[in-house]
Amino acid sequence: MLKFKEIKDEKDLYLLLSWIIDSCDIQISQEILKFGIERVINSLTNTKYLKRLKEIESIEELKESLELNEINYVSRIDSNWPKQLKDLNNIEPLGLFFKGKFNCFSKNSIAIVGTRKSTAEGNMISTEIAFDLAKKGINIVSGGAIGIDHAAHHGALIANGATIAVQAAGLKKLYPTKNIETFNKIMENGLLISEYPPNRNANKISFLHRNRIIAALSLGTLVIEAGEISGALSTARYATNLNRILMAIPGSILSKSSFGTNELIRNREAELVTDVKQILTLLSPIGVNS
Repeated sequence: MLKFKEIKDEKDLYLLLSWIIDSCDIQISQEILKFGIERVINSLTNTKYLKRLKEIESIEELKESLELNEINYVSRIDSNWPKQLKDLNNIEPLGLFFKGKFNCFSKNSIAIVGTRKSTAEGNMISTEIAFDLAKKGINIVSGGAIGIDHAAHHGALIANGATIAVQAAGLKKLYPTKNIETFNKIMENGLLISEYPPNRNANKISFLHRNRIIAALSLGTLVIEAGEISGALSTARYATNLNRILMAIPGSILSKSSFGTNELIRNREAELVTDVKQILTLLSPIGVNS
């Protein structure tokens, strides 16, 4: 039975479960629908989850930790939950930890993703497209990595636009640390978000799982420079599965950094685009004006 007497409502239960489970736990999501979240927590058998639960003294302890670190939390049962995440169904996050301007969720967004091993040309393209989209009032969504992700955030920021960085670690473990200055600027003009509690470290799986959030928050995903094996291609697959518009910038056939993007275009999985006008034309049927 739950030991926490100070649980006030269902949102507290979502905060507690968000603190202890891993992302994309389909079984947990299905059991919540079937039995309710309190019964799910009382019936946990996963050794790792139970260990984390035992380390928590109280719900207030979690809330105080968030307040101390200026981190906010929204659960998927809240009225202001980003509705676009509902499309994830059984892999919808239980909640999100965030820093920054929450109203970013209510605006149209485009995801820009690509390789960490980007070329100078790729970074320039990412920056310019993000800049132009931000000037049109469209949010940018990306991860926080060096390379294309960072260039996209930078482009939105220099346009005084909003950008959302989806972290694969808790918001006290921002990754990579070399981008801390950019993350601080994002908090002023946009959002830093994570489905993980503040002190959770990133791992290979969490980087892949956070890509579903990038894709779901966006009307479409633009891939700029992705190698044959790339996390950006994971985001592209999520975008396709979610019926979001998938776009790609073509690259040199001599560049390993463009192998994945060129394959997306060759296989007719992604629309070939070269500028913001073409992107907005693709988005116009779903209400985005150029």
